[in-house]
Amino acid sequence: MAMILSKWILAPLLLLTGLVLLVSYGWGYREYSFWLIPLVIGVAAVYVLHPEIDRWYVKKHPLKLPKGMLRFIKDHLPTYRLMDDQQRTAFENAVSIYLNTATFMPQGFERIPEDLKVVVAANAHILTAFQPDWHQKFVDFSNIVIYRHPFPTPQHPKHLHVSELYVQDKVMLFCADHFMKAFRSPQQYFNTAMYECAKIVFINDAPEFNLDLELLPDISGFKNEVVVEYIGLPEPFVHWEAVATTYFFTFPVRFKMHLEESYERMSDFFGIDPIVRINEQS
Repeated sequence: MAMILSKWILAPLLLLTGLVLLVSYGWGYREYSFWLIPLVIGVAAVYVLHPEIDRWYVKKHPLKLPKGMLRFIKDHLPTYRLMDDQQRTAFENAVSIYLNTATFMPQGFERIPEDLKVVVAANAHILTAFQPDWHQKFVDFSNIVIYRHPFPTPQHPKHLHVSELYVQDKVMLFCADHFMKAFRSPQQYFNTAMYECAKIVFINDAPEFNLDLELLPDISGFKNEVVVEYIGLPEPFVHWEAVATTYFFTFPVRFKMHLEESYERMSDFFGIDPIVRINEQS
């Protein structure tokens, strides 16, 4: 975060605390030691509340995405090009806020590269760009664990898998290699980042898309059993509406060709008809 408000508040409090300690116990003016009580309380309060303080500040003053980061999104996220100017501004602000307020936890490497964070944030807010009321859903899921390789979890200890949504703790878990492949080559790899983000949308809102699962491979080119194997969890744990969401945004023409009724229902639900928008912009 370029400017972390809590640190700017905390720094003078710590300096004052150190000064009072020096004056009271180093120089012997113990009558000033009573100032330690409010200072320590202030330091503790800022420490405990720093995520909320920083989130409030960033929401009020969203940072512009760096040009290189924005170009990265434009080059690899076709849905970005379907937005109008107002939607793009809202999307960019939402991605910036998420990048600067979410907690990204690396597993298997020291530090999560910025491009990995951008991919997760962009896939989350590509869905909210057309349905702004969904922003709060992703604010709640602001803890992201990123592994270098497929991983087991306490919920699925016997299965090495590449993504997971743990609703109880509001955590998303990803294998970096898999979602980055889909971001760079969306026609060739299944998008696990959008898949998990779509599952967040569906937690308290389960629409009926009237999907015919047997036709999904005709849309994507990925056999259903291959998708199950790719995710790494048994088929009953695969959320097919979320799978279809990734196809809706990645293969809209083939989606409408094979599942026209489902396409119309999804267009209404997500607030965007990709084919209509493509035709408008051509």
